[in-house]
Amino acid sequence: MTALPVVSDFDATTVPAWSLIRSLPAEARGVAHSLLDALKASRMVALRSGTHVLTDAEIAAFICERPDVLGRALPVIVQWGFAARDDEGALYSPHLLLRARRRQEKACHDAERAANAAQFEAAQAAGQIPPGETLRGYQARINGRMGGRTRKGETPEQARARRQQAADEAARQRNLTLLRSVPNAETENPNQKPKPVSVSAGSVSGPVPSVSLDIDTDNNIPSSVSESGETELAKPAATVATDILNRTVVRVMEVAGFERDTIGRHIGMVRKWLQEGIPEPVIVQAARDLTGEMRGKGQFPRHAGVFDSPVRAAWAQQQIAEQLPEQTAERGMPAWEAQARTDLAADHRAFAAIMQREGDYGRARKLWVEEAARLGRPTVKLNLTDYLEAYRPQEAAA
Repeated sequence: MTALPVVSDFDATTVPAWSLIRSLPAEARGVAHSLLDALKASRMVALRSGTHVLTDAEIAAFICERPDVLGRALPVIVQWGFAARDDEGALYSPHLLLRARRRQEKACHDAERAANAAQFEAAQAAGQIPPGETLRGYQARINGRMGGRTRKGETPEQARARRQQAADEAARQRNLTLLRSVPNAETENPNQKPKPVSVSAGSVSGPVPSVSLDIDTDNNIPSSVSESGETELAKPAATVATDILNRTVVRVMEVAGFERDTIGRHIGMVRKWLQEGIPEPVIVQAARDLTGEMRGKGQFPRHAGVFDSPVRAAWAQQQIAEQLPEQTAERGMPAWEAQARTDLAADHRAFAAIMQREGDYGRARKLWVEEAARLGRPTVKLNLTDYLEAYRPQEAAA
């Protein structure tokens, strides 16, 4: 660009963002755009022709605006910072001046970088710098020896004095002498390991107890383990007859609906139940009950492991039930209550069988109503409260 303004105190921080021009009045905004467009088209920054400074009338003609419009809009544009007057009174654009100065600085930096590169290549060609060296690495080492770049606001003379002072201080620290001598006894490291002392056979006075090296002296070791550390060995698993195992596995697979080719996945669990003493009928009935419950929810068992908890619960319940007759006799349970509990348990098993056969809960409930009528049950609700209420005699209820 040509015709740069003469500005001695230009401050780049006072140049507003160009987007703020949207807040100007419409007339001032239009004149500001016309002024900037005319300067850009002419590659100018200030409205000056040689040594002649353009007047307002000449500026209005240059940017194709009426003089009265320029007279009204120009003070607003200058006030907002989108135009200014230089030291000689020429009108210029601060935004274009800022751009021009940045371009000049970039050109100076590029020229300095090119000069340094040429000087480096000449020194490298003369053999003063190794062939594999780069300009950046070379300059980094020079800056390191000089103590780095100058600090902000520091002159080169002050920087050299500071670096020299730091170098002298470092040299003085390296050559720091002791203020007084220290005895040798105090300079020894207290954490140092003591030197080994060699003792000869003749220097030891007094009897030395003999140590027996006979391996037979350790034979008197008790073979039994002490009671405090004694551990009980695990009991061997009970042996299950093959025919019982096979029959139980087949029945569990039948009630659960497992495929025939999955028999190997269920043998281990069934064997575990039988080894723990759980009878075959308990295992099969627990599997049947859970399968009916799952099918009522639209689910199907896939492995015998799902029956583990129900089987153990049924076995525990049966073990408790075996003691119920004595307990009921002791507490005097009425005969009608015992009959209600017995019928309820049998009806639960019957409903589970119906559910397993039908696979539909609604259908199973309808069939159970018919089955309960056939069996002569006083109620079709399978819960203990309703059974006790239905089986209780009238005189007992009164």
